[in-house]
Amino acid sequence: MTDRLDRVSELDRSLRAFTCVGTSPGASDDRPDALALGVKDLFDVAGLPTSLGTAAVPARQAERTAAAVTALQQWRAVVVGKTVTSEFAYFGASATRNPWHPAFSAGGSSTGSAAAVGAGEVPLAIGTQTNGSVVRPASYCGVVGFKPTYGSIPTEGLWLFAPSFDTVGAFARTVSLAGTAADVMAAGRLGFDGASGPLDPAGLRIAVVRTQDWSMTTDEMRAALERTARLLADAGAKVDELTTPLCGGEGLSLHRTISEFEGAAGIGRLGIERSDLLGEKVRELLEHALTISAETYGDALDRRTDLLAELDGTLSAVDAVLTVPAAGAAPPAGDNGDPRFCTRWSLAGTPAVCLPAALGEHGLPLGVQLVGRRGTDARLLRLALSVEELLGFAPNYERLAT
Repeated sequence: MTDRLDRVSELDRSLRAFTCVGTSPGASDDRPDALALGVKDLFDVAGLPTSLGTAAVPARQAERTAAAVTALQQWRAVVVGKTVTSEFAYFGASATRNPWHPAFSAGGSSTGSAAAVGAGEVPLAIGTQTNGSVVRPASYCGVVGFKPTYGSIPTEGLWLFAPSFDTVGAFARTVSLAGTAADVMAAGRLGFDGASGPLDPAGLRIAVVRTQDWSMTTDEMRAALERTARLLADAGAKVDELTTPLCGGEGLSLHRTISEFEGAAGIGRLGIERSDLLGEKVRELLEHALTISAETYGDALDRRTDLLAELDGTLSAVDAVLTVPAAGAAPPAGDNGDPRFCTRWSLAGTPAVCLPAALGEHGLPLGVQLVGRRGTDARLLRLALSVEELLGFAPNYERLAT
């Protein structure tokens, strides 16, 4: 174990993906095939501090370990540390560097988890997604990021920003490992077994979804998506365009209302005494949340229910959605990027997986996003196994070999 921790500490000196390097006793500690696990600093891990990415709340030494982490420890994972999160899992940037180019962002809010896997510090890490906090940093860091159907993985022992959306997700360099880890945390409820093999795309109905924000996407991101669509079509899939009830701006507005109302309430319950230590993004959140009434919040929840019923009907006609996970490659350091290409799917609670697809300018990775209907996680992951093979991104990791 000491060797594992020393290796992570050495590799992380420049990447800065971990807030602390350390372990907590678990059932897999003596397994020769144990996997080193990075844990986002929102989850409690017994014996390690939980700081929520903020200086405004004193770090708390956890006495118990979150349910999702315990499940992974009982499987074959060994905790090697806590990974960097944006402050309160919101928008603030951090010092973590992109593993492909240190001048660029690793995304957020599961910043450290995505970067640590991308750099090869650990094979597996976990994070959370309220908005785009798993899928977007996975795209920026060139790894697989899987967010299962909302509610699939227990959140006991996890600080929640917005309980209506927060979902535990997994990062790895392969779909098989990310999907298996998520299913372990879900106690097998996802029904995924990596050994069951890829789902043949032939005859599947794949819907390419372009939202009203499409003009914000870069040429190289569009090219990555179009190449993926062509590969699927060449493999026999029926690829068509689709407009969903969430393609407009309403979904973005509803998500902001619900998440900011809940996020401000959650932060307020922490009893912060030094508000001057809060980051700028969090201060802006708290100020804006004051304009959201309980009635407005309730109306937003009701409208979301209506939209999701419409979306379920629309997605029943397809096997999966293909779309982008972000506007383009990682922005410069200090900017976590725009989550809007994930927001609508987080609002809907659908499973989503980001797959690294290509390298663009500055050698930065570009991902594609597959989305399924709620509850179809295993099928989506099996399709992702096929798309992963078609994309053939894995050899690019040789550039990051240490």
